[in-house]
Parts: sequence; structure tokens; C-alpha cells
Amino acid sequence: MALHLLLAVILCIAMIILPRNISGVLIQHWAKRLLRILKIKITLSGEVLNFLNKDTYLVVSNHISWLDIPLIFSLKPITFVSTSDVKMWPIIGMLAKISGAIFIDRNRKSSLLEVIQAMNHHFKNHKQSICIFPEGITSNGYQVLPFKSNLFQSAFEANKLLLPLSIKYKENNVITNRTSFHGSTTLFQSFKRIAKSNQIEVVLDIGHPVKPTQSRKDLSVKLQEAIALKISR
Repeated sequence: MALHLLLAVILCIAMIILPRNISGVLIQHWAKRLLRILKIKITLSGEVLNFLNKDTYLVVSNHISWLDIPLIFSLKPITFVSTSDVKMWPIIGMLAKISGAIFIDRNRKSSLLEVIQAMNHHFKNHKQSICIFPEGITSNGYQVLPFKSNLFQSAFEANKLLLPLSIKYKENNVITNRTSFHGSTTLFQSFKRIAKSNQIEVVLDIGHPVKPTQSRKDLSVKLQEAIALKISR
């Protein structure tokens, strides 16, 4: 694991001069290897091809752990909208910045408009989906918190379908909070908890694409309920 983390630092230096598409592929391979080292099994269900094909979506996901980011990226290079705090995370923060993540400062109201504009610009100029975590914070993994609808605006302005994605972590075939990264838990503490187990399975379910035809609020409630239903099964 130490060597793998060191490799991430080397990659970050190298990727400064590499094209973005190549950087994305390198980060994807790094994320896949991270999951293998942690012995995390991935089970995909639902409309998987919609996620893996070349179409671009506004991907809407619940949020449980820092692990969500390398998990999703291991399947497909994607741009994340993340809180500005992520920039300060060791390794993950560096990779996020180099991969082109869009950061939102929740302490500045003007940041929201800037982020939506950045999302629209990304959709216009890059053939890559954007993933948002509309809960705004991480949950304990047993439930889905209420969705904030602000970032859904980009789907309307950029005319993009929304793709619901649910993440559920299990250990010994039972839903677990081992991977949850919330409250006073530090990144290092969370990493240690995950590394202590070799029985973690993540179930990732991709839902049916949704057109942005309702109001932002109605749309956010609809997708929250759909994702919550997947978690409760």
C-alpha cells in the first residue's frame, strides 16, 4: 500500500505535462489497483451499459465515504464536483485536482453559481460525465440524506440526462458502516478501518436515465427516493 501511495505522488508529478485523457486513464488504473489492494469486491447491477458507454450524463450518487471517488473512477474516468476540503486530502486531493474536479466552497454563496457555470463549460467542451453528491455530506451508509437540488440546474442548462447511481457497502453479506467517513472520523482512521477488513463488497446500481423536465426540487426528491430504495433492499 505504501508503494501504491508513493506511485500516486509520482503520477501526479508526471500528469502535470500529460494530456487530460491520458491522465484520466492513469488515475483509473491507480484506482482499480487501490481497490484490489484493499480487497474490495465490486458488484454492478442495473443499467450498467448506460454508465460505461460514451454518453455524457449528470451522474447523481449518494455519498458514504472518500472511497466512493476511487470506486466510481475505477469504472470510468469522470469529473467530480467536490467540496473544497477535498483539495487538502493527501493523495486523493492531488488526484482530484489533476483529474479536473470542480470544487465548491460551501462557505461562499457565489461559489455555487461559479460551479454551475464550470459544469456547463465542462459539458460543452469535454466528452465526460460529471458526478455530484447532492446530499452535500457523507452519510452513515444505512440511509440516504435529503438531496440539495442546486447543482441539478446544470442538467437543465446543459440539456443533459441525469443518471442515478446508488452505492451500498456490505461486509459478510450485511450492509455495513465500516467504510463510512462522517462525523469526527479522520481520513487516516477511516482508511485503517477499511484496511482491517478483507470482506468488503460494494454494490453499485445504475438506474434509468432521467430527463430534466420537472422542477429541480421535484427532480431531486425523485432521484433521492429512487436511490434510497436501492439502499434499503
